[in-house]
Amino acid sequence: MRQPIDILKNIFGYTSFRPGQEEIISNILSGRDALGIMPTGAGKSLCYQIPAVLTDGTSIIISPLISLMKDQVDALRQNGVQAASINSSMEWDDVVSIFRLVSSGRIKLLYIAPERFENNGFREFFHSIEIGLVIVDEAHCVSQWGHDFRPSYLNIAPAIKSLKRRPVVAAFTATATPEVRDDIIRQLGLESPFSVTTGFDRENLFFQVEHPADKTKFLLDYVSKIPNASGIVYCSTRKQVESVCDKICRTGISAVRYHAGLDDDERLRNQEAFIYDKAGVMVATNAFGMGINKSNVRYVIHYNMPANMDSYYQEAGRAGRDGLPADCILLFGPKDVMTARFFISQCEDSGTKKSAYRKLRDMVDYCHTTGCLRSYILNYFGEEDAPGNCGSCGSCTSQTELVDVTTEAKKIISCVYRMAEHTGGRKFGSAVLTDVLRGSQKARIKSLGFDKISTWGLMKEYRVDDVRGIVDFLVAQGFLQTEAGEFPFLSFTENSLPFLKSRTKLLMRKQEEKAEKRPLQKNRHTETVNEELFDVLRSLRKELSAAEGVPPYIVFSDKTLAAMCDMLPSDKDGLLEVPGVGQAKLEKYGDAFIYAINSWRGDTARRH
Repeated sequence: MRQPIDILKNIFGYTSFRPGQEEIISNILSGRDALGIMPTGAGKSLCYQIPAVLTDGTSIIISPLISLMKDQVDALRQNGVQAASINSSMEWDDVVSIFRLVSSGRIKLLYIAPERFENNGFREFFHSIEIGLVIVDEAHCVSQWGHDFRPSYLNIAPAIKSLKRRPVVAAFTATATPEVRDDIIRQLGLESPFSVTTGFDRENLFFQVEHPADKTKFLLDYVSKIPNASGIVYCSTRKQVESVCDKICRTGISAVRYHAGLDDDERLRNQEAFIYDKAGVMVATNAFGMGINKSNVRYVIHYNMPANMDSYYQEAGRAGRDGLPADCILLFGPKDVMTARFFISQCEDSGTKKSAYRKLRDMVDYCHTTGCLRSYILNYFGEEDAPGNCGSCGSCTSQTELVDVTTEAKKIISCVYRMAEHTGGRKFGSAVLTDVLRGSQKARIKSLGFDKISTWGLMKEYRVDDVRGIVDFLVAQGFLQTEAGEFPFLSFTENSLPFLKSRTKLLMRKQEEKAEKRPLQKNRHTETVNEELFDVLRSLRKELSAAEGVPPYIVFSDKTLAAMCDMLPSDKDGLLEVPGVGQAKLEKYGDAFIYAINSWRGDTARRH
């Protein structure tokens, strides 16, 4: 009887499981429902693909996007696994052909979108076949508290309940707060599921927040240093996508755009150009990304701050899926907060709106904390034992000067108190607070009588941005708080009064555009291997992928190519020891890669 480890090795080309994989696979195979919260790059797809291979019948994989389904089906077929997908872009004759293959037992994994359950013909087919497992991928989409809620995901539980024999059901997602996890279990009707959270940390990702005076200059300087690397730049509006993409292209670097305002043909064309390594940079709104399994993205830059940490980590996590080093950089500007608030204000549901404002505050705090960025992210997702210093984020490695803002902080907190005292307890936002501290002569300030209080003009020599930066820092550090709502009024916390009375110094990282950046150096991800051979293998991979009609990373990931450069296999037995090389890929590509490696070794020997 075949064991999971045999499938892992012979089909997928790996010799050992990653944390959490073996446990969740064993529980699914034992007949128990499961919920896997595993970060991008942790190998969650293997957690259901291996049980699907070993389970009788066809496993139904429910996935939100056509691109995600196609990507996984292509990868499985490359590994010799019988897989197929049904989607809305297919002709009916093609759908019928897949129905026949499934009915005859020739398809082990069938990928569908949740909307498929709204089709009468599919529901009849669903009841007529032997279903081994039902897998719900991107399961956070079932939760209204999740960041990509899809109402069609609510069709899944009734469809499963309608079956005569209930199969094992397993759900997977990369990011979910405790609130979302509980909602997934409830909405999908998971029965006493085995639950595993392998942790949200992505050790290979370097997180950094920048406050550049000129975002475009920072971006172009960064991208120009690594012109051959694959990266994603996220912008909050279509207009910014157009502008940023145009400016990158003017530098001679190939970039494509993606947003909801483009026609379907151009979106598909640009997406494929990026996935197939024909374009190096994708500039997009958050309309792009879910289901994109491109493993060799070396950086994700947020040109604007997202509205919440859930979206940010999901989008940033598209970098470094192959496990090699990658950068996640957020370029913060005060206008980003205004843009986010505008989008939130368009929401009609008051409960959802209040939650969105609270999440926005968490996002702003991330942009202003001087503490470890990785720890902030992990704490947000409920990992309270995160290290205080990761040694691999912008805060922990920064050489930026720490400045003493104790006096300024006490002036600001005192001003909040005096303003409330003067108006009978009314609360105000940072804009009014900044005007008071800078001694504004505005009519509103005078009408409220703030020009008569003792804190008026205490910081008149400071710039507006400097005052607001310290205010945001105080909120991020818990010395002030803002109420969740359209107007973020400031108020005290339990830490405010003790701080005013203490002699403790408060240090804040100087927010200015630094002369020395920590850019991703050219080929930093292959620094331990021979770059010349890596380029040879990458070119070969691109040729083979074009012939096969699949993205290059489907043939072999950058990590597998790097391992080939390190191990230098000279025959098929040696190549089979390389992580990511299974039997099917060995037979398909083995001779070509062995020839390329041996030829390079021979050329190198002759040169020396």
